[in-house]
Amino acid sequence: MAIFNEIAGNVLLFFLVFGMSATVDIYAMAAQIRNSKAILMGVFLQFVILPVCGFLVVKFLELERSMGISLLVVTSSPGGSYSNWWCSMFNADLALSVTMTAISTLLSVFLMPANLLIYCKYAYDADVVESLDFNSLFIALSVVISAIGLGLFASGKIHSYRFNILANKAS
Repeated sequence: MAIFNEIAGNVLLFFLVFGMSATVDIYAMAAQIRNSKAILMGVFLQFVILPVCGFLVVKFLELERSMGISLLVVTSSPGGSYSNWWCSMFNADLALSVTMTAISTLLSVFLMPANLLIYCKYAYDADVVESLDFNSLFIALSVVISAIGLGLFASGKIHSYRFNILANKAS
């Protein structure tokens, strides 16, 4: 049953990210990649400020080990497709959100374990990097990146408002 849940979760994640990516104009995405200030600010906030805030909450509230490490994992994780959904719902800059999702997912392979190594060590003298499931991390990375890539490819090849609406509804 656990394998089914993992497969179903990855399939749903793929369709969510694909649907959001397929609604992004490829030229808007290319413009966002050149928007270095926004990208650098997003990476800084996501991989420096958010983990520091998580660490400070753990220390100030003196959270028990399991709860504290869980909070550190969440605050060290990359942003994901849920932010894309919120951007789509509120007509925010979806191209920037999808670009940040792709970049932060790639960077998380190195930065998430580094943040966990640092903050879990100082909060609980624990080495959680050893217990990370790197297979699941790389599978999730592959699912998100392939969904973004295929969604953007579909968006670039099928220049249709109707397709964008269908892709948005599918996600």
